[in-house]
Amino acid sequence: MKKSFSLIELLIVIIVVGILYSTIKFKLSNTSLIQAANQVVSYINYTKHLALKDNKMQYYPLNNSVIEMNRSKYWFKQWWQIRFSYNGNNEYFYEIFSDIPYISSTGSDTYNFDGTGRKPSGDTNWAKTYALNPLNHKYLTGSCSDSSSDYPNCNEADEKLNLTKTYGIVKIKYTNFGSSKKLLFDNYGNVYLREGDDGDAGDINPYDKDKRIPLMKTAKITLCKDDNCDKNISICISPKIGNAYLCK
Repeated sequence: MKKSFSLIELLIVIIVVGILYSTIKFKLSNTSLIQAANQVVSYINYTKHLALKDNKMQYYPLNNSVIEMNRSKYWFKQWWQIRFSYNGNNEYFYEIFSDIPYISSTGSDTYNFDGTGRKPSGDTNWAKTYALNPLNHKYLTGSCSDSSSDYPNCNEADEKLNLTKTYGIVKIKYTNFGSSKKLLFDNYGNVYLREGDDGDAGDINPYDKDKRIPLMKTAKITLCKDDNCDKNISICISPKIGNAYLCK
């Protein structure tokens, strides 16, 4: 007679399999959270590194043109920043770039300060210079568009910086951040929460305390794998010097 499992034995097997599945799923979820957090920590510190080694400062205009006058006047706008964003596809991503001086009187902007990024020929909206991933030479932004000039084409962008697509992050919480959800680094490695207002109010004096707000308290970015943020991991950013690390 062929021996078969009893109902009790089947229930025990189902329960054990369920426990194993839950354990494996929990570990995988934790692994992806740790990977996401480690990537963010690495790129925050890389942003600071870019700011420290930046050599785009131009002390004086090369000629009397409006563009050259602004290049020297606004050299300090070339601080590097990392910005966290949320797009229309319910995806969280971040990007690393330096600002580009804008000449409001002529409606044109200057962008050839370095070789780490570019403003595509003919595009008028992409007014930022992205950093490049040194390994794959893609632009360090988790958002892309083949139909809009606001972002690089999708074959040019490093979509690993899209935290939702890559790691399943469905929510991000910010503590002691500014409303723009960004960190800016000057060429001394100091970290700020705002880049100043458009126009001279925030640009003439790059260290205007009312325009460029320094990070004075430890900031925290919490990455969540669920809407209630029960499964989460946090990155801390130290005040003033901006070093990033996993929170204890």
